Amino acid sequence: MQKTLLSAGGLALSLLATSVMAQSLTQDEINQLGNNLTPIGAEKAGNAAGTIPEWTGGIGSDAGQDLPDNFSSDPYANEQPQFVITAQNYQQYRDNLTPGHIAMFERYPETFQMPVYETHRSVGYPQSVYDQVKQTAGQAKLVNGGDGLDNFSHGTFAFPIPKSGAEVVWNHNTRYRVNIKRWYMQAMPQTNGSYTLIKLEEEVGYPQLMDDVDEASIPNTLLFFKQRVNA
Repeated sequence: MQKTLLSAGGLALSLLATSVMAQSLTQDEINQLGNNLTPIGAEKAGNAAGTIPEWTGGIGSDAGQDLPDNFSSDPYANEQPQFVITAQNYQQYRDNLTPGHIAMFERYPETFQMPVYETHRSVGYPQSVYDQVKQTAGQAKLVNGGDGLDNFSHGTFAFPIPKSGAEVVWNHNTRYRVNIKRWYMQAMPQTNGSYTLIKLEEEVGYPQLMDDVDEASIPNTLLFFKQRVNA
């Protein structure tokens, strides 16, 4: 199986990599996965203020009603905002707002508002992902100044307990995903309210999830990507 991946975005990763590559994880660190850390390495506990809850496994796959075309209904559709930030009260929330938010309140005081809902930690992955992450934790190594991975064979989350910025980036690159084909649009709005729609069609495939692909014949391949601009 494929053991090494090298990034095409070498400059970005080189800037994140440190001169000292991260060391292997200890068994005590690996044992944290699924205990005080989530199975993929996130902080399991909530925050002291209570605004971020503890992770308890994520939302169930049956939480939303099944809809046509493999869609599900919104499991939080009946929730109401806990409060609404407006131009009249945004100053009391200023420490949690970005400069962009503040500019919007000041430019559009009559119409711009931010309803704030309860925070949910709804992300969950298949048990097979959790098992693989714990089994392979500490095995992957950064190579080529952080631009590549060694001893990594198409799993997910190469560094569940990252020790450098480069490892965090590789976690993003190797995160759990499935083959997709999607159609979507991007809007290019103008200040006068008019906009232009760009219609796109994309396909993404991962070698380990493609029955007609021999991984051994395509080393150093993370994914296949095809995009068509239809309008």
